[in-house]
Amino acid sequence: MKGLAGGFPLRCCIALAALAMNALALNLFVVPSTGSYPSYGGFAAALAAALAYAALLAVAVRRPDALLRPSVPWAGLALFCAGSALVAAGYRGESTAASLAGWLLAMLATAWLAVLAGLVLARLSPRPAFAAVPAAYASVYVAASVLMPFVESLRAARLALLALYVLTFLVAFACTVRPGLSALAAFADQGGSGGATRSAKAAGSSPARAEAGGPPKAVLFAVLLALGLASGYTAFVVYGSRESAGVSFVAMAAAMLAVIAASRFSRGRTDVVFHFGLLLVLAGLLVVPFVAQTSSGERVALIHVSNTLLAAGSECFAMLVWIVLAARVARRPAEALVLQAGGRLAVALGMLGGLVLGTVASSFSAVSPLVPDAVAVAFAFALVAYALVGLRRFSFEDALSGGEGVPQAAAPERDAAAEVSAAAAGVAAAEGAAGAASAATAPMAEASPGDGTRAAVERSCGALARKGGLTGRETEILAMLARGRSAPFIAQELVISPNTVKTHVKHIYAKLGAHSQQEIIDLVDGQCAAE
Repeated sequence: MKGLAGGFPLRCCIALAALAMNALALNLFVVPSTGSYPSYGGFAAALAAALAYAALLAVAVRRPDALLRPSVPWAGLALFCAGSALVAAGYRGESTAASLAGWLLAMLATAWLAVLAGLVLARLSPRPAFAAVPAAYASVYVAASVLMPFVESLRAARLALLALYVLTFLVAFACTVRPGLSALAAFADQGGSGGATRSAKAAGSSPARAEAGGPPKAVLFAVLLALGLASGYTAFVVYGSRESAGVSFVAMAAAMLAVIAASRFSRGRTDVVFHFGLLLVLAGLLVVPFVAQTSSGERVALIHVSNTLLAAGSECFAMLVWIVLAARVARRPAEALVLQAGGRLAVALGMLGGLVLGTVASSFSAVSPLVPDAVAVAFAFALVAYALVGLRRFSFEDALSGGEGVPQAAAPERDAAAEVSAAAAGVAAAEGAAGAASAATAPMAEASPGDGTRAAVERSCGALARKGGLTGRETEILAMLARGRSAPFIAQELVISPNTVKTHVKHIYAKLGAHSQQEIIDLVDGQCAAE
């Protein structure tokens, strides 16, 4: 597929856009003609999504080989068609059981397709992979600004939305299945069934080293759960019963384009997406309390503004999920299916929880109309607190590049002489053959402070990192500096640019009060002695 070598992945972008439009059509379809959202249809769709990803995760853990069969996507297509037919029949006959069964079948297929699309995205080189996601979402809302008013003006608007839901799935299916199966096979060959571990042992390195990078799965899934919770609650507010004025798809397209523009001028591009989405959601939630204090005309305008801000922020979170999971899979191919299914399950559970929270808050409006507004403000405060406290040492950019929000655990110790030889070889490759001889004959003291083992150095670096408030990536580079690694070697080893290494080193020096690499080595040596 174009993009594996660095070009823009048009086919992948179309698949992502089709899945995003599919989700939009679903949200609009499950809104009932009367009453508040979510109706049983909204809850059924959210619950079915969580169950579908849970089923996929179970299969990925127990029988991953079963998903490699070429017949699986076609079985998914059959399930989707049957599920869509059941949904249509359930809505027509007002049958909750038929609708729930239909959503479960359709969501099984949609979940599988989303996992395949995530694997395809993970195989792309980082720059086109990042570019494809916001480009897809921006194109969706440009198209929605024209398409949705037309669909909603039709007499059978809900039938047209269901047709759009089916059509977008078919487009995503056509664009995703072949490259998705290829990506799945490639990740399986790299270690999906233990291959990565065997390859690492054969190469003489540890599995931890072969799969290093990124925060622990539990941390990552907790962050994704929080993003899903925010998205679920905002979905309730946007499609709720506050005399909904809908959203401005033109404004949402502009927000996606603003994300693209802002990320191009920032080194922490994924953090820009998160912060942009967070600001939009906060702004939308803070508008909510003013709605009840305005006249009818101003009320509709404020609802429209609030809904647009909330929806745009939620879509930023959706983009972030695609990007972070793809980057994580690229660094840990042995866990490709588990990461994709588990991450999506965390988001689905969060969204279901957000819907429940919104419904519970709305149910208290009969007691006092101020309760939903108070919950909106409290939710905004909770988001800020989580961003400032819970995510204080977590960086989405580190999650992409392989860093952590907490100091990394020490890797299993290798033979010290082999470690020095590897360092010498790395320096020689980075700095040329002229430095190879001197690097190969460098004394062990230059590669490691004192006579401590690598594990002791890692522990000391972790202690210093906690004292100085270093990020995960900075902690990783600190350990390499302490072992005498050069900047070119670090850049080559971590697959990042030399300028990025220089920036991290500058931050490390500032936080630890050092002015040279020798001072860093002395600090680590002193910490080793203290321990």
